[in-house]
Amino acid sequence: MEINVLKALGSAVVTTSVVLTAVAAQAADYPARTVEVIHQYGPGGGTDRFIRAIAEPMQEATGQSFVPISITGGNGVPAYVSFLQRPANGYTLVSLSPDDVINAALGRIDLSQVMPLVRIQYDQGLLLVSKDSALKSLDDLLDAEKANPGGIKVGVTGSAGFDDALIGLFNEKAGTELATVPFGAAEMVSNTLGGHVDMMYEEYGPTRGLIESGDLVPILLFSDERLPELPDVPTAKESGYDVTLGRWRGFGIKPDTDAAEIETLVSLFRDASANEGYKKIEADSALQYRSEFQGPDEFKAFIDEEIATYTEIMKQLGY
Repeated sequence: MEINVLKALGSAVVTTSVVLTAVAAQAADYPARTVEVIHQYGPGGGTDRFIRAIAEPMQEATGQSFVPISITGGNGVPAYVSFLQRPANGYTLVSLSPDDVINAALGRIDLSQVMPLVRIQYDQGLLLVSKDSALKSLDDLLDAEKANPGGIKVGVTGSAGFDDALIGLFNEKAGTELATVPFGAAEMVSNTLGGHVDMMYEEYGPTRGLIESGDLVPILLFSDERLPELPDVPTAKESGYDVTLGRWRGFGIKPDTDAAEIETLVSLFRDASANEGYKKIEADSALQYRSEFQGPDEFKAFIDEEIATYTEIMKQLGY
């Protein structure tokens, strides 16, 4: 009896050893081919450039390509559906951003079908006016809006998305009725500079050149703290309006993907986000201030909070 038990234990140890060795080998061999990253934005846009930037150090580490796959239109739903149709083999990721959270809040997609993998970028945005604008400060804006409720027009990119949500939250906190006007990014800038809208909302990175040239003047920052590069621009929070939402970028994967592959990807992304070359690109885009790396558990908790926030905002906006 004792001999049989010992034999059984020995067999179990051998079996466990074989399984662990197989898992380790699988992790060591992964990735063995190109990993595709599906996103809902156009080629050459901010998300596309981000994926290519973070992919460089990952390709150096693995010898395999990480390629962005752009599927535009339909408010991002086709891109998400395409991801769901792919197998859970570790070779398809999906880009995640506030737009996906908004889609979830509006019932367009079910984010429980994706596992938050890592968050890497977290941006901060501004209200900006033309150098010729009569609005020179937040006080000027609030006075003008009070005199003409609903008459101040803010250029934003797209409709019923992140920009709309942020302006809607500011309206709720400040008691204003700023009206959003959707444009493409280039159109938004030209209409702001031409005085066709009173101001625009955009992140600091894409507008830094126009700020430095003096063509655009930032009057309010949506972040936790002032930017060192814009020390005279107040935050909404310090002005009494707790609005700090920003665009963030991360990745998701199928929940039933092999655990060893998930662990490998998280490690690769962690190292890539700390890579010197990537950090330079991050700084060049003014993304270094709030971009703290988050792994699966932190990222999931963050997304859960974002879903609650945006669900309330979109209700207030009437969506």
